[in-house]
Amino acid sequence: MVRYRLRSVLLDLAIGFCVMMLLAASAGAGASAAMLRRGDRGESVYELQEQLALAGYLDSEADGIFGNQTHAAVVRLQKDAGLPVDGIVGSETWSALAQKVQSESYRTYVVAKGDTMYGIAKRFGVTVEAIAAASGVARPELIKPGQELTIPLSSAVASRATLGRADAELLHWDVAKTIFKTRATIIDCVTGLSFEVQRRGGYNHADAEPLTAADTEVMKRIYGGKWSWTRRAVVVVVGSRRIAASINGMPHGGCQIKNNNFNGHFCVHFLGSRTHASALLDSDHQRMVHAAAGY
Repeated sequence: MVRYRLRSVLLDLAIGFCVMMLLAASAGAGASAAMLRRGDRGESVYELQEQLALAGYLDSEADGIFGNQTHAAVVRLQKDAGLPVDGIVGSETWSALAQKVQSESYRTYVVAKGDTMYGIAKRFGVTVEAIAAASGVARPELIKPGQELTIPLSSAVASRATLGRADAELLHWDVAKTIFKTRATIIDCVTGLSFEVQRRGGYNHADAEPLTAADTEVMKRIYGGKWSWTRRAVVVVVGSRRIAASINGMPHGGCQIKNNNFNGHFCVHFLGSRTHASALLDSDHQRMVHAAAGY
């Protein structure tokens, strides 16, 4: 019981730390955040489109081109955030977008009299395990009126029972990037499926590609047969090292491997890693990293 309470406290602290760091980075990222506008192309635009999709402003496929649809989505975001409406993505717009993604990904729910965790999970269309993992609740059957729960609305949060067997190290990106240099095995914490990858680069986080067409097929199975920006808790295995990480499941940007049926690369985040274009901590990825480590 003490171990579970300690793990719950650590999860709360970790989530709080990630949110504080996200806001702090939002305030100070102006010097390093990419300035984007209509007509721009490239991987920074892919990232912008990813964040706009997660925030509910863009439903078209990411193509890395800052066209009319992306411009219109940015304008809607700026109007909602009370920012100057110019369609240009600078540090303030990146910050507003990051906070919008955070609010769209999780919802706070206050337990009412007569509530059960099963009933709450059914109401929001998620699992009891997902709510328990996101909220740091060791015993879901003992929730009480007035207790605040974190409801994951879009992230694939693995159950603590599964994650407890992962035995993954919680390593900062500065260390993880010196270990994950070329090839690795990625194990999904929910399904247990694994596939081989090759790192193609990445300075704020790792960019990786499935090694073969067979590996791509496994990755797609993990995502239910359809590519998605959803973050998933994973373990990155390099030799004898098992490192807690998070991935998204959408091919985007450039690629180096041919004939693997994966047109682009995907992102692998570790503790403290940041997005490339906005240089911000992605709170969903950070939650999944902590989940993969069993917190």
